[in-house]
Amino acid sequence: MLWVMGFLVHDFGQFHAEHKIGPNTWPHFDLLWIYSGKVTIQIGRAEPLELNGGDGVLIYPNTPFQGKALTDTAFASAQHFDLDRSKELPPTLQRLRAKKGGCRVYRGFSHSPVVADIERAIHLASEPQNTAMSELRWLNLAMILNQLESTSVVDQAAPEGREKLTAWRQAFRKTPLLKATVSELAVRLDITSQALRLFLRQHGMTPRRFLLEIRMQHARHLLSGTPRPIKEIASECGYADVVAFHRAFAGYFSETPANYRERHRQLFTG
Repeated sequence: MLWVMGFLVHDFGQFHAEHKIGPNTWPHFDLLWIYSGKVTIQIGRAEPLELNGGDGVLIYPNTPFQGKALTDTAFASAQHFDLDRSKELPPTLQRLRAKKGGCRVYRGFSHSPVVADIERAIHLASEPQNTAMSELRWLNLAMILNQLESTSVVDQAAPEGREKLTAWRQAFRKTPLLKATVSELAVRLDITSQALRLFLRQHGMTPRRFLLEIRMQHARHLLSGTPRPIKEIASECGYADVVAFHRAFAGYFSETPANYRERHRQLFTG
């Protein structure tokens, strides 16, 4: 069965401290996801929310919102979509039909597989569109929302664990790893390699995966926010040659560094 949905904006970008978010009121759903940095956003008449890397919010239709970045930059993605009320939908999307005037906040998903699915949704939006692609995008969005709704923050990590992981990520964005090895990572964090492995395993990660995430997030920041040559970016992210970097980046984001840079030249201002 082909479900019908109006896919609108699906893109990555950056909020800057000098650029405000909104004010806007959309007639459709808006899934805003924060990868790095911090933003504050007021939705309706509720108290302002602070969203960090690994947090997101699904804003329901006809809900006014406005906000701004609390850090110099905040890297984010936005998915705007509308539901066709005349069609049968996957259960997760079916439950959204009655939603309007409000939001749902998701916290503590920085190392969840759902982040890769959100990035895949952005990538699918750039592919040639046809019937098969439309159905695939439907299913991908349903999978994203199902993971967000069914996975609690407690299941993701204990609060102190989330805070530590967030602090580590922020530290490495400011001062990247030179060689990006497990031993270097342990030294920088002032713990033993064994303690590092144990901590990450308790939160569903391996040192190798955490290192890859650090490398890729730093690469994405440099590609979208600086004019530096890709060869230079590869070196700063810990890769001995640009071929290895190209292979790792394409495997992580499903597109080449050059394509990624081209798609993200325009700043995201909401």
